[in-house]
Amino acid sequence: MHRLLVLLSLMLVSPASPAWSGPDEELLGKAAGYPIGTRQTWFLDESVRVGSFSRLDTFLPHHTLQKATKPLALLPPAAAGPPLDYRFEGRKLGIDDFLARQRITGLLVIKDGQVLAERYQYDRTAGHRLVSHSMAKSIVSLGIGLGLQEKKKSPRSTTRSANMKPDLPAAPTAIPRSATSCAWRRV
Repeated sequence: MHRLLVLLSLMLVSPASPAWSGPDEELLGKAAGYPIGTRQTWFLDESVRVGSFSRLDTFLPHHTLQKATKPLALLPPAAAGPPLDYRFEGRKLGIDDFLARQRITGLLVIKDGQVLAERYQYDRTAGHRLVSHSMAKSIVSLGIGLGLQEKKKSPRSTTRSANMKPDLPAAPTAIPRSATSCAWRRV
């Protein structure tokens, strides 16, 4: 059911409103303005990780997707939405506790088309391109699951779409390439 769908979009990096600091911010390059690394340093050198993960398109091969002609409008953030708490080691914690412990550049929580929470760390904002670490595959899986639940798709129709490029193999091999936009091969 759509009411139960809560989308947590964690743009994980090495690091997440803009005034928030994050764990290890000095180690991650804050004093230098979160510099961008190179193809050789972006992943292993923590001092350039935040800047690099926000600007991967400047030094790595990538695919740019066109904007939707009719994007889905999100409802404005709720003045006082439901509490977004979780339990860890017997303690009740909230989003701020989570962000204080995790290297996350951005966190977006959406339910029923309404933004419940939006936070950024490491001087990142909504205007930055943030790495989604396989989030696309999760969203596609949710969509397929909802389609199956609502009987709009049959299990057989999920393996090949008429809209797929003809040179792409049938799923599941098509999903990793389309979701990650990286060349890959089966081993």
